[in-house]
Amino acid sequence: MNFLIQNKNAVLLIGILGFLLYANTLRHGFVLDDKIVITENQFTKQGFSGIKDIFTHDSMTGFFGRDKNLVAGGRYRPLSMAVHAVEWEIFGDWPLVYHLINVLCYALTGILLFFVLLQFFPNDVKSSSMFGLAFIATAIFIAHPLHTEVVANIKSRDELLSILLALLSFSLALKWLKTRNISFLVIAAITFLLSLLSKESSVVFVGIVPLATYTLLPKKSIKEALLVTLPFFIMSLVYLAIRFAVIGSPNTKIANELMNNPFLNASSSEQYATIFLTLIYYLKLSFFPHPLTHDYYPTQIPIVGWDDGLVIFSVVAHLILLGFGILGLIKRNVWGFAIFTYFGGLLLYSNLLFPIGTFMNERFLYVPTVSIAVILAWFIFKLKAVNLRIGVAAVLVLLYSFKTIDRNFAWESDETLALTDIKVSSESAKCNMAAGLAKIDLSKEERSEAKKKVLLLDGVKYLKRSLDIYPTYFPPMILSGNAYSMLEDYKTAYSFYENSLKMRPGDKNTLQNLEYVAQEATADGRFEIAKNSMLLYLKFNEADAGINEKLGELYGKNLQQPSLGLPYLKRAHGLDPDNDGIVQKIGVTYAISGDNNAAIEWFEKGVLLDSMNARLYLNLGVAYQYQGNPVKAQEYIDRAFELEPDLRNGNEE
Repeated sequence: MNFLIQNKNAVLLIGILGFLLYANTLRHGFVLDDKIVITENQFTKQGFSGIKDIFTHDSMTGFFGRDKNLVAGGRYRPLSMAVHAVEWEIFGDWPLVYHLINVLCYALTGILLFFVLLQFFPNDVKSSSMFGLAFIATAIFIAHPLHTEVVANIKSRDELLSILLALLSFSLALKWLKTRNISFLVIAAITFLLSLLSKESSVVFVGIVPLATYTLLPKKSIKEALLVTLPFFIMSLVYLAIRFAVIGSPNTKIANELMNNPFLNASSSEQYATIFLTLIYYLKLSFFPHPLTHDYYPTQIPIVGWDDGLVIFSVVAHLILLGFGILGLIKRNVWGFAIFTYFGGLLLYSNLLFPIGTFMNERFLYVPTVSIAVILAWFIFKLKAVNLRIGVAAVLVLLYSFKTIDRNFAWESDETLALTDIKVSSESAKCNMAAGLAKIDLSKEERSEAKKKVLLLDGVKYLKRSLDIYPTYFPPMILSGNAYSMLEDYKTAYSFYENSLKMRPGDKNTLQNLEYVAQEATADGRFEIAKNSMLLYLKFNEADAGINEKLGELYGKNLQQPSLGLPYLKRAHGLDPDNDGIVQKIGVTYAISGDNNAAIEWFEKGVLLDSMNARLYLNLGVAYQYQGNPVKAQEYIDRAFELEPDLRNGNEE
C-alpha cells in the first residue's frame, strides 16, 4: 500500500499505458493457436467439469483427443488452461472477455515490474518516481512491440500469467529481504509454483532472482542471494515432480517433420551456425523491432554454415556481450544483471539446449526485453539534463507505442494475420499456406463470382509457393485440391488429392473431398474424373456402401458400361443388404445387359425389402414384358400405378 500511495501517479500511468496500447485488440477474435487451448479443446469447452482433465493430462491432449508429443518435452500448463475453462463456463465463445483479461494482466505485469525494479533502482530524493530509471525502464518494457503476440494472442495467456505470477513471487521475496518475515517467502513459494503451472518457462527466475539480488544489491551477500532463491528452486522441483507424475518422463524424440523440426535436413554444423544467425536476429529485434511477424518457419530463416558473415558477426557480438556480462558480475553492476538476464531468458528458446520446433519467435523475447528495457533506461538516465532525459524516453516510448498499436491490427483474425505477415515471411512454407487458406476462406464469403475466382486464384498462388518451398507439406496440398475444386477444375483437384493420399494414406478429410469432387463432376457431366475419384476413394475405403453404389450406377448409367459397374453394386449390396435402392440398381443393370431372368430375381428381392416401392414394381413389370409374360407384367405395372399414379406418364428406370 505504501508503494501505491507513494508512486500513485507512476503506477496509474503504467497501468493506463499498458491498457491503452492493447485496447484495440478487444474487438479481435480467436486467432491462430487459440483453437488448441480454447475453441477446439474438449477439456476447456467442458468448463468447470473439464478442469480435472486439464490437470491430469498433457496440455495438448484436449485438442488432439489423445496424448500426442509433437514437441520435445511435452506441455504441462494446467493453470492457464483451467483459467480458460472458467472463462468458457461463464462467457462461452465471447473473445472480448478473453482479450480484456489479457490486457489487464499485461497492465498489472507492468505495475509489478515497476515495483520490483524500484527495489533495485530507487528514486533519487530530488526526483519524481516518474523520472526515475525504474519508471523509464518499465514504460519501455510495456511499450515494446515484441510483446504484441503475447498480449494480442489469447493463447499466450500462459506466458502472461507465468511472468505476472513470477514477478509477484519475486516482489514477495524482496519483501522478505527487507523484513525477514518468513510468511513472505512461503507465499512467494506458492505463487511461484502457480507461475510454473501456468507455463514452465518462468523457471528462468531461479537464475534471475539471485542474479538481480547479487548484482543490483551490492550490500547483500551471496548467502542472502541464495536464500532468497530457495523457494524458487524448491518449487521448481515440486513442479517437475507433479509434471512427471502426470505426463511421465520428457519425450526427447526429435520430430521427423520439417514444420516441427526446422533443422531436419541440416547437418550438426549447419544447425549451430543457423542458431547463431537467429541469435543476431533476436538481438536486432530487441532494440529495433521491425519488421515483425509471427512466422519464422522453414525456410524463412535460411540454413547457413559457419562461412556466413552474419553468423561470424553474431558469434563475435555475443562473445563481447558475454565479456561485458562477466565484468558486470565481477563489479556487481547493471551490465551483469542485464546481459545474463537476456541470455538466461532466451536460452530455453534458443535451440541450444533442446529443439523447440521452430527457428525463433518474437514472443520468446518477453523476459529478455526486461533487460533490454533496463539497459535502454540506464543509458537514458545517464543524460544529465532532466528535460533531455524525459524527451529521449518519451520519444522512444512513443515510437515503440506507435509500432505496437499498428502491429495489433494484424492480430484481428487468422486472415489479417496471415495476409499481413506473408509480406515479411514470404519464404515460410507455413505462412504461405496460411495466406492461401485465408484467401480460400475469404472467397467463401464473397458473393461476386468474379471476385470469388480472383481470391481463389490468389490463394492457389500462395499454396503453390508453399509447396515449392516444402514439396511434401500436406496442408497446402489438400488446400490446393479444395481451391481447384471450388474453381470447378475437378481434374486438377483430383491430382492434388491423389498426392495428398500419397502423403497421408486414408486421410479422412481428403476422402471426403474426393467424394465431393465425384459428386460435382458427375453432376457436371465429367464422368471420367468422377469415376477416377471414386476408384481412388475405394482404394482406401473399400467398405463404403454409398461410394460403391454411386460408382456402379456411374458405370451403368453414365459410362454405358454396366458390366463394369455390377461388381461395385454387388459389393454395395453385401455391405448394405437391406437397401432396396441398391437392389433395384442391380436389377436395372441386369436388365440393361439383357439378362431379364437375373433382373426379375433382383427386382423381386427389392419388393420383399420394400413392398411400397412403386418403381420396383414398374421395373419388375417391364422385365416380365421382355420375358414374354404379359399377365405378370400387367399385374406389377398396375400395382406400380396404384402406388404412384404419376408413373403412368413416366418411364421405368
